[in-house]
Amino acid sequence: PKPRPGQLEPNEYVERSRRLNQNDLESIPAFLVAGLLFVLSGPPLIVAQVLIWTYVGARAAHFLAYVTAQLHDIRATFWSVSSIAVLGMVGYTIAQIAFK
Repeated sequence: PKPRPGQLEPNEYVERSRRLNQNDLESIPAFLVAGLLFVLSGPPLIVAQVLIWTYVGARAAHFLAYVTAQLHDIRATFWSVSSIAVLGMVGYTIAQIAFK
């Protein structure tokens, strides 16, 4: 009934957590779909390990960079690395389908 001044203003900690969650919701489902199709295409073990662990490591580094409020350039670099890993999975899967 009697809100204190500033009570309805955005809280930076909450907003950062919300943005981090939204970023994960944009990235992880695409990885899960691409990863499932990639694994079903039967890649060599080393290729699968490199691409999947690259994605996992880059996303973990992105999470740490986001939580610790690093520069956008640092976060963008980790995001780009994870995206390249997913694109590698997609490219491999498409190549397997196209050239069978």
